[in-house]
Amino acid sequence: MYAVEPDLFQAVSDCAHRFQGEIEQLAKRHALTIEGGLPALELQVQPQCQALLEYNLWGEAGLVAIHGKLNLRGGVKKDSFSIMMKFSLSHDPELDIEGKKLRIEEILYGEADLFWNIPPAGHVGHVELTLRFTYQPGSGRLGEYVRSVLGIVTGKMMAA
Repeated sequence: MYAVEPDLFQAVSDCAHRFQGEIEQLAKRHALTIEGGLPALELQVQPQCQALLEYNLWGEAGLVAIHGKLNLRGGVKKDSFSIMMKFSLSHDPELDIEGKKLRIEEILYGEADLFWNIPPAGHVGHVELTLRFTYQPGSGRLGEYVRSVLGIVTGKMMAA
């Protein structure tokens, strides 16, 4: 049986609470709805000790799924953690989506790993993108990435 330090639960809870605040601000700023209102939080001890935070945000253009992974080995690292963001968005099929993809890649070059998912045949006007990056809480990068991707794909740029 695996034991987890009691202080670890409090540290995970504190980090999740701060991240929740950032997600709520992001959702409000971009008119997104947080599915269920709270994250799905999962603690794992095998194969490594980690906490997973998952949010699904819905908006007019589609879905933004945010997955945070807190590595708990040696305590919770409050200064940074791994994030994966998945965008599944609708767009005007008349727009040059290849040009928009290039623009997103230029903006995020060197800051995040980008993976474009090719939609199935017949899914015109739909794009899927996954971003992976190390996130520093309070840096604002999460909101910047959402603003950039949503703004470019939908053509509705939001003010900072």
